[in-house]
Amino acid sequence: MTTRWGLVGFGEAGRVIGGALAASGADLAVHDRLLRDPSRGPGVAEAVRAAGAQPVGDLAGLAGRDVVLSLVTPATALAAAEAFAPAAGDGVLYVDLNSTAPQVKEAVVAALPRARVVDGVMTGGGIRLDGSRIPVSLAGPDAAEAAGLLAAAGLNAAVVGDRVGAAAALKMLRSVVVKGMEALWTEALLAAHEMDVVEPLLAMVEETLDRWPTRDFATMLVTTHVAHAGRRQVEARMVRDTVAATGVPPLMAAALVARQERTARGLELSGRAPGEVPATLAEALEVLRGLPG
Repeated sequence: MTTRWGLVGFGEAGRVIGGALAASGADLAVHDRLLRDPSRGPGVAEAVRAAGAQPVGDLAGLAGRDVVLSLVTPATALAAAEAFAPAAGDGVLYVDLNSTAPQVKEAVVAALPRARVVDGVMTGGGIRLDGSRIPVSLAGPDAAEAAGLLAAAGLNAAVVGDRVGAAAALKMLRSVVVKGMEALWTEALLAAHEMDVVEPLLAMVEETLDRWPTRDFATMLVTTHVAHAGRRQVEARMVRDTVAATGVPPLMAAALVARQERTARGLELSGRAPGEVPATLAEALEVLRGLPG
């Protein structure tokens, strides 16, 4: 039996994913709130048809669809689910692909008691890739079914957990690293610009990063953090003061100080000997999670 697809949201991400689905030959109906806008609606409808899908002006038009994907703005993800609820048939697979916190995904489940909600996120370059190559991570009791259907339609989907919220948490925690690096680079390069050492700084960090595969680098940093937070807290304060001296607010450097100080204090209270490097990342994480505050 041919799967009948629905898509809520035809913004930038919706056009990429919807276009990929339609290009695979999927029977796709698309709703976007702008379709009801007298001035902008005709243009959106034309774009939906050009992608090979059918525009529907109301969410009721998605009733009877086997799978409905939600790709709206994070701020409207829950409202979109609530608005779709009256049209949601028993057992419809509702794949929420919005970049929201796990708690929002859980609220979407509560808003759609008749649907089978799958928590989904897009990562790895996002909408700058073509739709068939965007990594889609899925979680929830029905994630495997959703992954199979998306893969059959030519999309790159994988199951990362059996609990709704796991995929959302994965993306949020990825952002701790990626957006944290964005903020770190911004602060460091602004300070480097004030000291006229931008290129030497880039070369120095590049040499360090190029020596390590990502997993090994993360393991090295966290295991040695356990061993050396005591002395690194002193270095971190000097880092903070160096950034501040350039006139750049040391927002990230101050956070670095706070993390080093917290670990150093916990290690001292626990009686762990300085310089003892855990053998594995898992061991290091267990040490850190067990430290007194």
